[in-house]
Amino acid sequence: MPLSQGAQSDANFGATITGIDLNNLSDQDFEVVRNAIYTHKVVVVKGQAGLIPLKQFEFVHRLDPDAEGVHGFDTKDVTDETIGVLGSRFNTIPGSVGVTIVGQGYQGDDHYGLKGITARSTTHFDAHVDPLTTEDLENRQTRFGAFHFDGVIYGSNPSRVTTLHCVRAPKGPDLTIRWDDGSGQTMTAKPGLTAFIDSAQIYEMLTDEEKITADNSHWAPAPQPYVWSGTRKIRNSGLGMAPGGETVPLDKLPAWVPEKVFKFPMVWVNPVTGARSFQILPDVVQKLYFKSGPDAEERVVEDNDEVRVWLNNILDRICKPKNILIPDYGEGDVVMFNNWEVLHSSIDYPASYGVRTMHQCHIPSSTFPVGPVAV
Repeated sequence: MPLSQGAQSDANFGATITGIDLNNLSDQDFEVVRNAIYTHKVVVVKGQAGLIPLKQFEFVHRLDPDAEGVHGFDTKDVTDETIGVLGSRFNTIPGSVGVTIVGQGYQGDDHYGLKGITARSTTHFDAHVDPLTTEDLENRQTRFGAFHFDGVIYGSNPSRVTTLHCVRAPKGPDLTIRWDDGSGQTMTAKPGLTAFIDSAQIYEMLTDEEKITADNSHWAPAPQPYVWSGTRKIRNSGLGMAPGGETVPLDKLPAWVPEKVFKFPMVWVNPVTGARSFQILPDVVQKLYFKSGPDAEERVVEDNDEVRVWLNNILDRICKPKNILIPDYGEGDVVMFNNWEVLHSSIDYPASYGVRTMHQCHIPSSTFPVGPVAV
C-alpha cells in the first residue's frame, strides 16, 4: 500500500506493509518485504510491537547473508578515537548481535538488558552552522538534523538496508521544520519521525550532460572521515555543507591506511529496479573524480570549497518540502529503507515531549555499490 504523503509533499516513493510478523517471517513474505524495500525505497511495516531484537538483526542479515554479522557502526575500524562527529558510541542490545538504541532520554533501569542507559543522538545543535535556540525548540520550531546514508565507509561498505523499530515515541503537538536559509520554506511533522530524500529523484533532476558526467565519475571520502570533517558545519536545511570551518590534516588523523579509503561511483544502481541514484555523503567527501564521458580524461577536484559549491548546487534542487517524505509511523511499527537509494535525517523535538526509543539495525554490505561504470 503506498504511503500517504499529505498536502505538503509530492514525494513519489514509500509503501506500507500490514499482515506480517517479522518474528516469524516465511520465505514468501520475506521476498515481498525485500522487493518492497528495493521498489519503494522506504517501507513502514505496521504492527510489530513484539519484535525481538535478535529477530530484527536476523531479518537484516537475511537481506545480505554474506555480510559480516555486526552493526554498521560497530566495525573494527570504529573506536572512541575515530567515531568523531557520529557522537558517543552506540549501545548494542545484549543478545541481539547488532541492534542498537538510537533516540533521546532515559531508557529505563533495564531495557532489554541495557542497564540505566540515557540515549543522546546527535542533534542539529551539534551539526548546524546556525542552530536554533533551546527556546525556539520548546516553542515547537525545529530542523532536520543531517541528511545522510548509513555506514562507516572507511574500511567497510555502506549498509544496504537500515531498519528502525519504533519502541517509544515522544508525545506532543506537531512541529514546524524550518530551513532558515533565506527561502522561507517550512514543513510540519509529528515529533519523533524520520525524513527521507529520494536520491534517484536527485539523479533525474540532473541535466542530460550532468547525467553523463555523473555516470562516469566517482568520489572518495577522506580517511577516518568522521574525524576529518573537523569544525565544518552543515547548512541549516540539514542538507549540504556550510562555508567555513576546518578539516583535520591527514597527518593529524587517527592511524589510517590508503587501502581502506574507497572510491565510490557517483551513481549507484538499484539491484532490483535498475534505477540510478546520485549518492554522495556531503560531510565526508574529500575528492571528486570527474569524467565527462567513458573515454574522457579524468579531472580530480579536492578543494573543499569547490567540492561544497558544486555539490550544494545539485542538492538545492531536491531540498524542497514537496520532495521530502516524512512517513507517519507509531510505536510498534518498523521503518525499513534502501540505504543506497535514499538520504535520511532525524528531526529534533523538545525534551518536554518525552523519551524516544528506536531499535536500529544495519550491517556493512558484503558487496560494493555498483555504478553504471566500474571503478
